[in-house]
Amino acid sequence: MQTIKYYFLLLLASLLLHMPNVRAQEANIKTQNQNIGQFIKIWGLVKYKSQKSITGKFNADRVFLTLIDSVTNANEKQFNQLMLRMIGDIDVSLPTKGHGYNSYQYLLKNVNYNWIKDKRYTVLLRQKLTALSNYVNLTGKHQYIPAVWHESDIPNEASYPTYTFNQEEVNLLTLAKAWNAVEYLFPYKYMMDRDWKKVLMEMVPVFREINNRTSYEKSVLMLAVAINDTHAVEFMESGNMKMTNVIFNVRYYPPFDYKAQAGGIVIKKFLNDSLATNSALKIGDEIIAINGIKVAQWLKERAVLLPASNNAVKYRELSTSDNNRGDTFAFSNIQGETLNMKVKRDKACLNLKLMMLDRQNKQITKLIENDIVQKRAKEKTIKGRENIGNDITLIRAGYLFDKDFPEDKDLAQLSAELKSKKAIIVDMRKYPQGPGFFSYYLPLLLGKEPFAFARYYAADLKNPGVFIHREGIENYMYVAKDGTKPMGTLYTGKIIILTNEETQSMGEWFTMMLSQLNNNTTIIGSQTAGADGDLKRLTLPGGYRFSFTGNGIFYPSGRETQRVGIIPDIYFKPSAKDLMGIEDAQLQRALKYIKEGK
Repeated sequence: MQTIKYYFLLLLASLLLHMPNVRAQEANIKTQNQNIGQFIKIWGLVKYKSQKSITGKFNADRVFLTLIDSVTNANEKQFNQLMLRMIGDIDVSLPTKGHGYNSYQYLLKNVNYNWIKDKRYTVLLRQKLTALSNYVNLTGKHQYIPAVWHESDIPNEASYPTYTFNQEEVNLLTLAKAWNAVEYLFPYKYMMDRDWKKVLMEMVPVFREINNRTSYEKSVLMLAVAINDTHAVEFMESGNMKMTNVIFNVRYYPPFDYKAQAGGIVIKKFLNDSLATNSALKIGDEIIAINGIKVAQWLKERAVLLPASNNAVKYRELSTSDNNRGDTFAFSNIQGETLNMKVKRDKACLNLKLMMLDRQNKQITKLIENDIVQKRAKEKTIKGRENIGNDITLIRAGYLFDKDFPEDKDLAQLSAELKSKKAIIVDMRKYPQGPGFFSYYLPLLLGKEPFAFARYYAADLKNPGVFIHREGIENYMYVAKDGTKPMGTLYTGKIIILTNEETQSMGEWFTMMLSQLNNNTTIIGSQTAGADGDLKRLTLPGGYRFSFTGNGIFYPSGRETQRVGIIPDIYFKPSAKDLMGIEDAQLQRALKYIKEGK
């Protein structure tokens, strides 16, 4: 007994002696992370605002990789010295900003340099950082910002294609690149749910712990989620992200197509008749709980790593609509083939079992692939433009291609034909494939004079972080510039635009324009993707692309489209019964409105 007591006391003494070391180690890690976060902010300010960087005399990656180890382990005095050395010579007597900015011409909501006032910085360092923040770039170009205002890659960002994801300094470089690109080039930073500087400090330890491709991709994905931008979902494309199956654990696949919604998962179609016959579930069933968990909570847990501007997009990504990779994220991270379902069928609630399909079975994989191929083949048969009866024309933006554009000799006839219609329905529920039709031909054919339908803001090369209004971009293109006149008088018939969560970016842009084409226009649909504006793409180590919205798009009144999306005049969301039907319920709703006016 005494021996046991002796060993217990010895163990307790050892633990007590060890505790101060643990606390000291934790304090040291905290200081290191703080140093890294501060360094990333200062390095980014030099990268985007200093004259030497603007003119190509600052190799941002090399400087970061050279300094990161010293910065991480520096005390306060050493940190300040390292930062002063990195900044180099700069005139600290530069005046504070006096650029005459106004709220219409410039978007200034993202500009906040209060972090420069940190008392841990010496007076001289604060003066230099303030001078950098005030610097005005008059060269008209920038080493790390694209000169073009439209969709573009961010220049001079190395890809490190052979990177193996096991070097802390390169992983932190990834964080520094992505964080600062958003800090200076993302117009909607002010609309994020979380403070971007707090996100940085939360992500520093995450990126320090990366040790393989999976943890690298997951960490970048966490950053993409934090910006609340649907365009960031591009990181998950199959040609970019490699470890989707591992990160989301999507081994099991449901035997049906489905639509995920806040209240439930609606079964739309089984993959084949045999699966339908052998399943206890039926088309039109609404799954309201899985393994005892309400669907709203179940989906919320599985949407944590899905980038999106709003919940409508979260549910879109959780569904199988437009599913070319076979992703079924609503059924990710499940542990076995059998799930207990609570199902709403008509007015009854049923408790049923669902047998999932195991993708490790080659026959199952082939079945899923065949289903996707069949869907693609069916889509190819859909017409981009067709008449419904004699008095309605339906234009499907996602199925109208350049080859379908009218020839000059046919314009007058087509204009007359469109204007003879009682109504024109424009379906924007799929990404436009022939943008020239909407930016040029349709307004021209309907007799619309050029008009400003939005405010368009692009990155200001003079002052990164600020976005400048580009006049003329908001006009539908070319008509005023090439001397072409709109054809005849303005069309005054009904224009109906169909929207939903698939209406994104260019689809939202053209919906904005068309909704203001005449005074007889109605949007019928639900919340859109909330990601208008051309993309910017940043290359990250490992050859990855990190994408985000690069331009600010607003209504003429200044109202945002980002995150909010295009607000419909008549809200329409298909019911479970609608989803199981053959007819397009939303199109039928538009036809009802044309006929009845309500």
